[in-house]
Amino acid sequence: MCGINGIINFNNKTIDNHIHIMNDLLKHRGPDGMGSYKNQNLLLGHTRLSIQDLSDKGAQPMTNDQNLWIVFNGEIYNFKEIKKELIELGHKFYSNTDTEVILNSYKQWGTNAFKKFNGMWAFAIYDVLKKELLISRDRYGVKPCYYFNDNNKFIFSSEIKPILAITSVDLDHNKILLGEHLKEGCFTTDYKNINIIEPGHYYRINLENNFIKKERWWNGLENLFEISPNREAILNQFQEKLNQATSLRLVSDVKISTSLSGGVDSSVIFSELNSINDSILELNPFIVKYDGNITYELAINLCKKFGREPFVVESKDYQNIDNILETFNHLEKKQPYSKQLDLYKAQNKNGYKISIDGHGADECLGGYTENLKDFAISTQNSLVNVYESINHISNNTLLEILKNNFLTPINKYIEVDLSQNFLTNKKFKYVETNEKIQLNKNLIKDLELLKNFDFSFQSLYLKSNYGFLQWLLNKWDRASMRNSVEIRSPFLDYNLFQFALSIPMYQKVSKGQNKSILRDAYKKKLPEEIINFKAKQGLPSNKNQQYRNLIFENSINEKGFIESNLWDSKKIIKDFNTNDGNENHTEILKICESYLYDTAMKSEINDKKEFPQNFRYNVLC
Repeated sequence: MCGINGIINFNNKTIDNHIHIMNDLLKHRGPDGMGSYKNQNLLLGHTRLSIQDLSDKGAQPMTNDQNLWIVFNGEIYNFKEIKKELIELGHKFYSNTDTEVILNSYKQWGTNAFKKFNGMWAFAIYDVLKKELLISRDRYGVKPCYYFNDNNKFIFSSEIKPILAITSVDLDHNKILLGEHLKEGCFTTDYKNINIIEPGHYYRINLENNFIKKERWWNGLENLFEISPNREAILNQFQEKLNQATSLRLVSDVKISTSLSGGVDSSVIFSELNSINDSILELNPFIVKYDGNITYELAINLCKKFGREPFVVESKDYQNIDNILETFNHLEKKQPYSKQLDLYKAQNKNGYKISIDGHGADECLGGYTENLKDFAISTQNSLVNVYESINHISNNTLLEILKNNFLTPINKYIEVDLSQNFLTNKKFKYVETNEKIQLNKNLIKDLELLKNFDFSFQSLYLKSNYGFLQWLLNKWDRASMRNSVEIRSPFLDYNLFQFALSIPMYQKVSKGQNKSILRDAYKKKLPEEIINFKAKQGLPSNKNQQYRNLIFENSINEKGFIESNLWDSKKIIKDFNTNDGNENHTEILKICESYLYDTAMKSEINDKKEFPQNFRYNVLC
């Protein structure tokens, strides 16, 4: 697991130290080494977290023939099997890394190699002879990759801050609220011209003609399973696939840990790990203890059942604004999830680089309360076709899409976390929203295919591929990699995820309880109180009244906030200071968070001594 960077100057100019500046801002993702590669107007950078082949042979950027160069962030869990196949085809290897397997696979099969990979990744391969850069992401977007493109330069990175360091980019006032509330369907960021390489895609960038081509290599709807009507067969297949997925994720040359919440998802993974006899495992799980943790005792008791001594991580809510700003900076999100940061910090402190976690089960097995609502709608024949619900949109603005609410299908049936202010007004109360955003072409294609599925599947698929899962993956990556810890999630194994997604909802829901497939498959291995536990716990955010007060107090009176041209600060301050403004405090809070978020994101950059004054405005020109 690592950090990757790259710069292409289409005007054929490069500045050598830029990639080193970007690398330095990603050293938390890869503290074990840094490297760079230069070819004319191309720069590639890499920071290494050593997982496979700890020797210098695993250093990146990597090449095996001087014609193909790669920077890679992620893991290919089945690389040993692919390596064996490639050796039989005549390929030579000089390391024991999955990185070199990617290079030779691409050399042998081109982009068809991606379908052979079982893993998580974002990588860039430069073809010297073709003068072409290819950037690829895994099926579900587990590993991030952002890019900036203004037609003069193309910059990509594992995180946003390195891009901000060498460009002049401002917050996009049309997205600071919509993006936060919607959290679905938008592979964009809060910054102008900074977007996300979409999951299951690769981008080709020709350095001679500056042409950029985007291709979709994976579509989950076209890779579903035929499911047996026999429930016992489903349970057996599910358990077998989960065991295989967990076993695959044990490939490593470093110690492996796990986290345990006491919920059914992490408990199932903990059970699987205990059933696998592997010398690299030291199964003393990490448990986060905090006020209001209703599953803490369940986790402790499960450790006793398996004879394991847990690491208990004490986590507290925010005490001051510096804690909040630090989290904004670390997570690159306007969400206060300090508990995740505390968890992975503890794992790093105790010498672990890998954590096998229970993430992703809810998204393929329908583990949220709203999934039960969706199923109820399907059984009552109340479905309004998702595609038809957006087909009449005359003006594809993001606000109009929100009003039709197709990503959380059928607004009149499902409660959504969107204030009426956002759904009914042509503009927000404090922020103009005039920008028109075209519908995602892949989304339109998927909506057409989804017409043949029932409502509950439509909803689950859209949320896992365009919605909440994408938001969660971003959070998990930042929290773990900030502390140089790699998360591996067996539930996100594509064979398991697609199988689980394909199971009819009536098999996933039993007696008003969600994820019944998971619960029934492991009811003989786990305590009844865990199997039957219904509440969704996880690691919650720290948003409370103290948090809100800190956000308000440290923004609305700041000079930068008052003088910003992104929002109506006079109206905000007036409404905030009157009782009449209480109903608008949610919108004001989002604006304040955006201001402090931008401040926090740039603080690490501006604090760097090697950055000359006005550095961000005088580079790459």
